[in-house]
Amino acid sequence: MLQHLSRALLALRWLTLSLITASSLSLAQPVLESSEKTNYLKQLQQQHATNNERTALLAEVNALLSQYALRAGYQVGQSNPQDFLYSVSLQKPGELLIREEIRSNQNAALEVRSNRINVFGIDPFLSYACPAQGIRCVIFGDDKKTAILTIVRDPEAAKQLAKALSYLIRNLQRG
Repeated sequence: MLQHLSRALLALRWLTLSLITASSLSLAQPVLESSEKTNYLKQLQQQHATNNERTALLAEVNALLSQYALRAGYQVGQSNPQDFLYSVSLQKPGELLIREEIRSNQNAALEVRSNRINVFGIDPFLSYACPAQGIRCVIFGDDKKTAILTIVRDPEAAKQLAKALSYLIRNLQRG
């Protein structure tokens, strides 16, 4: 009987330690994410010389879009190489405007489109894909199917762009 009681106490002690450990781990994760977010935003604010998180995020998104634009020069062997240029701006509260400019080198045609994205009610975590056999990376909207941006094939750049856009959307969703 004493042996049975001893086992029960050991089991209870193990369960208590497990719960304490689990609760401390679950509490540590949000603090880590918050710290990572704070450091990221501070770095962007310093990099873009502003005290405003939204302004820094917008500047970062547009800098990445400019730096990693899919240009005709990258499209060797393509039948109709084109420049794909994007810029993001803020319209009314809660709305992003994505401007797409496509320039054809063959006939000097210019095509401009705008895509308005209402950020309220959407999943702010954007995804991207960079097919190995392709020349581009695509950033997808909240439905994970619709391409909203195209850049040159650079997975690290696509990751950074998706991250900055996700933070920008979350910032806009807070109002």
